[in-house]
Amino acid sequence: MHDEERPMVVNEQQTPMRRRTMGRLGWRVGEVGYGMWGIGGGPGGFTGWDYDIAPDALDLAVDMGCTFFDTAWAYGRGKSEELLGELRDRRPDAGIRPATKVPPLNREWPPRPQDTIEDVFPLDHILDYTRRSLDNLGVDRIDLLQLHV
Repeated sequence: MHDEERPMVVNEQQTPMRRRTMGRLGWRVGEVGYGMWGIGGGPGGFTGWDYDIAPDALDLAVDMGCTFFDTAWAYGRGKSEELLGELRDRRPDAGIRPATKVPPLNREWPPRPQDTIEDVFPLDHILDYTRRSLDNLGVDRIDLLQLHV
C-alpha cells in the first residue's frame, strides 16, 4: 500500500500508541517496538520476507506510533539496517530510535562456553561492524549498539 492508499486512521479506537521512557537517557518511545529479524531475512533459515512490501510494513508501524526499531547486521547481511535507514529518510520527523547489533566474530549463536569476549568481540571487529551499521542506517550515531549473542 502506498501513502496515497493508506488510511489516515490505523486503529478503530483512534488512540495513539502509549509511550514509555527507555533507559536513563529519558527517550520517549512507542510502547511497542519493531523487531526486524524477519523483515531482513535473518539467520537461521528464516524465509518469507518480501523486500517489496517491507517499506509499507515499516511505514505502517510508524503510522501506528512505533518509534523503536531493533535490527542487526546479521539480519540479511545489513539489509534490515538499510531498510531502516530508508525508513528514516522517508520519515525524518517520526522520532525513530534505531538499535542494532554487532555480530560475533565466530558467528556462533548462542556463544559456546569456552568463548571469551576478547575472542568473539575484539575491538577492531566491533569498530568494523559499527562503521558498516552506520553506513547502512545512514546515520552518524546509533542510539543503542548491542553485542549480538
